[in-house]
Amino acid sequence: MEIKILIVDDDANLRESLSESLELFGFKCFEAKNAKEGYEIAKKIMPDIVIMDIQLPDSIGFQLCQEIKKLSKDTIIIMMSGRFLSSDEKTQGFELGADEYLTKPFDIQELAVRIKQLLSRKGKN
Repeated sequence: MEIKILIVDDDANLRESLSESLELFGFKCFEAKNAKEGYEIAKKIMPDIVIMDIQLPDSIGFQLCQEIKKLSKDTIIIMMSGRFLSSDEKTQGFELGADEYLTKPFDIQELAVRIKQLLSRKGKN
């Protein structure tokens, strides 16, 4: 089964390099530059995984997280941040449906391993 990953980040370089790298691990990647575009793509493709920045130009990632979880409770959501998050922020994200957090920059191989672990926990591999 092909695993679909949606990457939502306003940094085009990060989005593209992440997409290219994850495709090397066998995932099918889609990209969105903001929350609105991310939500529209998520409705169309129903991704298995969404990797999103918390700081989006048109929204806080937590809102998008909540909206995507309404589309499908099975979607795995990985939140990314370029800054250290407080435990309150992390708790809020987990309560809204986030499955994992990453602090940028991160290692792509570590991300691929985390994705595979999350998929196996959800019975998607």
